[in-house]
Amino acid sequence: MTTTPARAPRVPPASTFAARLLRELDRELAATLPRVSSHADGEAVHDMRVAIRKTRTLLKCVRPLYGRFHADSVRAAYTVLHRATGTLRDEEVFRETLDELGLGGEILEAFRRSRARREAGLRRHVVALVRAKRVDHARRLLDALLTLPIHPKRERAADQFARRMAERARQRVERQRDADPSDVVAMHDLRIAYKELRYVCELFGPVLPSDVAEQARGAARFQKRIGELHDVDMALAAVTRSRLPVASKARVLAALRRLRVRRVEKYVAEMAPAAASLEPAAPPPAPPRAR
Repeated sequence: MTTTPARAPRVPPASTFAARLLRELDRELAATLPRVSSHADGEAVHDMRVAIRKTRTLLKCVRPLYGRFHADSVRAAYTVLHRATGTLRDEEVFRETLDELGLGGEILEAFRRSRARREAGLRRHVVALVRAKRVDHARRLLDALLTLPIHPKRERAADQFARRMAERARQRVERQRDADPSDVVAMHDLRIAYKELRYVCELFGPVLPSDVAEQARGAARFQKRIGELHDVDMALAAVTRSRLPVASKARVLAALRRLRVRRVEKYVAEMAPAAASLEPAAPPPAPPRAR
């Protein structure tokens, strides 16, 4: 008795797969909105921010399918909430960074209290945007985009499309990976590149080869390390702009610079082995020619 070999599962069109991902992210975002409005959940704003970031990254990826103009129009609609949550996140991390320095004194305690009031105000602003349904407009545009048909010439198989997006993201990292840790702007761009690679490999993981999807792990690790540098750089900028007395400001800046040196050393120590995980797998050797 002969058995028929099992057929490989059919790969969906890229537009179908991407639409499914975007609708899943939209459901995740929608679930955070009442949590943010109620003030009852400390993680709600974080979860909303992550859903928006992933949605914006995916909308950037699907430009070849939906067209740059339409994809970017939807992406831009999330910008107000994206910026507001990002500003709040920066203030939260600034507080945590100051706490990590372990500096005391009456002047610094008063400074912390003033920053805590600013953080509370930023949180109220985010809640007000949600209650004003500012995100609803973006969600309606996303739904309209996903309702539109894809031009047949733009369509691809999901696995082919995913590999192309992952390779583009990896190449962007490669172009920027030699950034000097002292270059704040270059390191920020590298962090964004790693974040994009991570999200692409995570979101498209089900249709990517395992070795390609595995790049998400190394990208997440580097995103975190460079993010730690970015947090110190943001704190340095905030303290420099502050109205702290000269002596107190100098004390905090010196402590932040020492913290940055330690984080740079950690980043450099991990760079070589972690970066190797982002290299594409070597192709198998060609079989010898028959003579």
